[in-house]
Amino acid sequence: MTPVAIPQLFENMEEATVGRWLVSENQTIEKDAPLCELITEKTTLELPAPASGTVRKLLVAEKAIVPTHFVIALLGEPDENLPDLTQINAHLENQSAPKLEIPAPVSPTVSPQNSGSKLRATPAARRAAKVAGVSLEDVAAKFPGKVLGEDDVKSFAEAR
Repeated sequence: MTPVAIPQLFENMEEATVGRWLVSENQTIEKDAPLCELITEKTTLELPAPASGTVRKLLVAEKAIVPTHFVIALLGEPDENLPDLTQINAHLENQSAPKLEIPAPVSPTVSPQNSGSKLRATPAARRAAKVAGVSLEDVAAKFPGKVLGEDDVKSFAEAR
């Protein structure tokens, strides 16, 4: 079984948002094929698979904000038993900022292609919206189709 965790891409990176899944559970995947879209404060990128195998379990939903090193998926053989990652991930949650937002696990019936017009924002933008007391949906309406950044939220809040 190969756990897939959020990598620490730069020195001060503490968390990332899983933008959208590019695979589904029980799908076969090759090493280095894209698993999901990751959104950080500095960049948006596709997270490559660390190994070939079958996507056994997607542990977080799209738009989940998770700390670095948090296990978000499991790759392995179709008949392999799934390990219990509760303790590992709970330890990471306790060490991360209290702003950790982890939506319910992904339903296997949800298709990654159905993510159409969902709100996309960096973790910094989400924090800035909370601090400024503005709705990310309102900000997104001003910047349609864009991954919202902290500067977008600040400019929206100042214009109000």
